[in-house]
Amino acid sequence: MRFNPITYLLLIFLLALPWGCSQKESPPSPAEKKSTAQSGPSGQTDKTPVKPAYGDAMVEGSIGDATNLIPFLSSDSSSHGIAGLVYNGLIKYDKDLNMVGDLAESWDVSPDGLTITFHLRRNVKWQDGKPFTAEDVMATYRVIIDPKTPTPYAGDFQQVKTAE
Repeated sequence: MRFNPITYLLLIFLLALPWGCSQKESPPSPAEKKSTAQSGPSGQTDKTPVKPAYGDAMVEGSIGDATNLIPFLSSDSSSHGIAGLVYNGLIKYDKDLNMVGDLAESWDVSPDGLTITFHLRRNVKWQDGKPFTAEDVMATYRVIIDPKTPTPYAGDFQQVKTAE
């Protein structure tokens, strides 16, 4: 792929692909921590954590409702906030705003800064069990650059000369 560094950052943000391919356990809530401490016969507490039940609800305040949950079609922060919890991209930002791999385990940038090669994680599967491939990334890219796709981000990809 050949493009300038600004487009590179936008590409990272926009090449989000839909699926639930991982389950990350969140730290226990204060209520869960209390439920994990169980008294033994001598009055001591057993600090063995109890695994929380899968599923539940998350409530987050927002200034407005999401209008679209497809990242490259949405243009409001509420939609992007939710889509960020649902979709994966090639790379993402960690809590300290460092770029880290998400669906790409690594990437190489050419010395001239115009070519980026992404090395995809292995054994990633879609929700239906089919493997995630480079063709899936290209299919998303082709949808974004298609003139029939009403995305506000199409202009960000006009500087990309080739993608393969």
